[in-house]
Amino acid sequence: MSAVSFARVTITRKRYPVVDDMGTQVADFSGNPATTTTIPGCWLEPIESVVEKDGRVAVLTGFTGTAPEGTDLDSFRDHIVHAGIEYELAGDAMPVKSPTGALNEVKFSIRRWRHAG
Repeated sequence: MSAVSFARVTITRKRYPVVDDMGTQVADFSGNPATTTTIPGCWLEPIESVVEKDGRVAVLTGFTGTAPEGTDLDSFRDHIVHAGIEYELAGDAMPVKSPTGALNEVKFSIRRWRHAG
């Protein structure tokens, strides 16, 4: 459990199986997850962005967050569920050490894109 008292969000990690796609290993996000793990002691802060390209508007919503030290998050094959919505990991999770070690954590970002309109 996190040493930070306000880190009280629980997320769910869905780890999907890897399949061969014409010689390339890819995560099969269309299938069922190989494992599902509940991760308590997290903290999430919302992010949002809007992008217009070729006359289409795409909205990015998500969170930057922290998880307890040692939390295993794999951007290649994990999705994160928060409040019933499934997000992809945006890049690799990064361990962050505090000066005393008492507040060590793992920082991550999750996101989802949708087209407006």
